Amino acid sequence: MRRTGVSTLAAHGPISLRRADTDEHEPFSIMRRHLAAVTIVASLTFNLGLCFVNTRAFATTDSIVMMAEMLIIGGAFLAALSKRVDFFLLLVAYVSYMVLLFAMRGEIDLKGLRDVLIPIAFYFMGINVKSPKLGDALVVVAVILMLGFGLFEYLLLETYLDNFNVLGYFIARGSVDPALTYGQTRGLFISGMRPEPRTLLPFLGQHRVSSVMLEPVSAGNIGAICFGWALFRNSMRWRYAVMAAALAIVIMADSRFGFLTCILMVFILPVYRFIPRTAWLVLPFLFLAVIAGFGLATGTDGGANDIVGRLKVTAALLTQLDFAVVLGIQTTAQFTADSGLAYTLTKFGLFGFIALWAVLAFAPVADKRAWAFHSMVMIYLLMLMLISNSFYSIKTGALLWFLLGTSNATQWATYKLDDERKQMEIARRNLRTARARDRMMPLRKRRSAPPQAR
Repeated sequence: MRRTGVSTLAAHGPISLRRADTDEHEPFSIMRRHLAAVTIVASLTFNLGLCFVNTRAFATTDSIVMMAEMLIIGGAFLAALSKRVDFFLLLVAYVSYMVLLFAMRGEIDLKGLRDVLIPIAFYFMGINVKSPKLGDALVVVAVILMLGFGLFEYLLLETYLDNFNVLGYFIARGSVDPALTYGQTRGLFISGMRPEPRTLLPFLGQHRVSSVMLEPVSAGNIGAICFGWALFRNSMRWRYAVMAAALAIVIMADSRFGFLTCILMVFILPVYRFIPRTAWLVLPFLFLAVIAGFGLATGTDGGANDIVGRLKVTAALLTQLDFAVVLGIQTTAQFTADSGLAYTLTKFGLFGFIALWAVLAFAPVADKRAWAFHSMVMIYLLMLMLISNSFYSIKTGALLWFLLGTSNATQWATYKLDDERKQMEIARRNLRTARARDRMMPLRKRRSAPPQAR
């Protein structure tokens, strides 16, 4: 046992098995952690399960998918319940604002309402559970699931499709128009094969592995999220193995966004603490202004399927939105899923966008060390906003917001010390047990010895 550990413990008072930041032995806290684990794993895998049902049993519908999502979100809200006033204030303010928008638009958009209920539920669930070890475990589970099913999909594609007909599942739930598949009803998601050579490790072929996410964009997203958490958690067990596995997931999905996000997380890590919150606050709206200005100046109507082309798509979408749509008081039939910026404006309006991003940018943290992961999350969202609205998906959003809530609520300055105290108490218990066993050994020998030897 290292002397430094003993001296550190001596300097911080008596040993305690209870963490300073969580009542981990209380029955409700145990139930809350179990519920959190179940909801996160369910959010990662429920689409895979429904895909299997659709392939092998009976046809699923969008209603079944929505019901599954609502059960998961309901479980998250149950685990998020507490006496915290900010939870209820944020929930009431958001729902009231959305009801106001619905009244002005003259129609109800349940999907738009659900999009932010996911961050609220899972973020506050993370705050209440505040167990970094549970966060570590869930990230490990996520990468194991992704790699296991990913290799199954890549190496045994026909067998995989016999059990998980991804294209048929998305057609059944109404997410893919059959006209876009030219009559094909069996196969991978429509973006599961690149029409051009892949960007990351071209020798792997055009197959973009989706694994349990069922589509490659979300696979790349979950890889970036797991990489960021492992990068942040420098005391995490198997940290480098998780980072390598997360990068493998990103590469298998040929996710250019995910790979670039991982690189940015690493290079900006030393300077996170020097970037003020106001800078993070204005960044998405600076991007919005620059891209919209580019669209107006060039009159672009889109581009190729690369990073520049996706930015041109965002520019085209932004310039085609009516001012009333931008304010959120009017709906549009325009397809905006290829741009997170355009999608957010059409769902929540400009003022709603500003308010939601400000809540994130100025969210309180219990320890300044949490700001590093908080900044990684904002980098992830900023990057994804430029090319997709997939950050609203529960498949990746549940884990992301739970980890962020966990990080923001944890007292990282004392967390390592509490671990040392617990390990020291275990060591002391083992030492006492060993000494008691040693004291009992002579008595046992005398009892077991033959009478003539006594």
